[in-house]
Amino acid sequence: MAILTNERQTASLWPQKGDTLFASGPHWESEALLYVSWDSFLTYALGYKLAGDSVVASVEIRSIPADLAVYPACFLYRHYVESMLKALIKVGNQLLDGMADYPKDHHKIRKLWDICRPLLEEFCPEGDPAGTAAVEKCILEFDAMDPSGEVFRFAEYKDGSPSFKGRIQFSLTNMRDVMNRLSGFLEGSYDYMSELLQYQADIDSQLI
Repeated sequence: MAILTNERQTASLWPQKGDTLFASGPHWESEALLYVSWDSFLTYALGYKLAGDSVVASVEIRSIPADLAVYPACFLYRHYVESMLKALIKVGNQLLDGMADYPKDHHKIRKLWDICRPLLEEFCPEGDPAGTAAVEKCILEFDAMDPSGEVFRFAEYKDGSPSFKGRIQFSLTNMRDVMNRLSGFLEGSYDYMSELLQYQADIDSQLI
């Protein structure tokens, strides 16, 4: 049943004839481009991370209540991690055997990390073991909280059971700060491995 309007309802706050979502608007700064590229996983990941940071910033200036912002913030950060791991696996596998492959049948970040970590150790042998251990700890925390990638996306599973059980209180500011350090590790590793891949391609082209 449609909600009835009243005299105080302004046109800008009510659906209008001709409304369409994917259209150009009056401000060029808000024009966005959807496209496919080789490093699409990285593009998605960076978007999730920046959007998560923006949600937390809105909490800090009290424009969004923390108890409402927690679900989109956690969803965005978790999917940042998943997308970065798949991006790293993809570039790592291409360095390993020339095949840019990655797991396509699940969203389990613990399994993704189990594949990713050996690739990092193979191609980034001078990496900081303490940093790697800290990243693993955070990934396992996210996996324990949301193993399927659905907990922060929907309130219930398909069978009607609650997707999140129990209560936990934590700081979104702390989560953002930890995610910034984690992203430095993941994105730095991706950049390094991408440079190796480019170097490898340059060497191969000289042999032709």
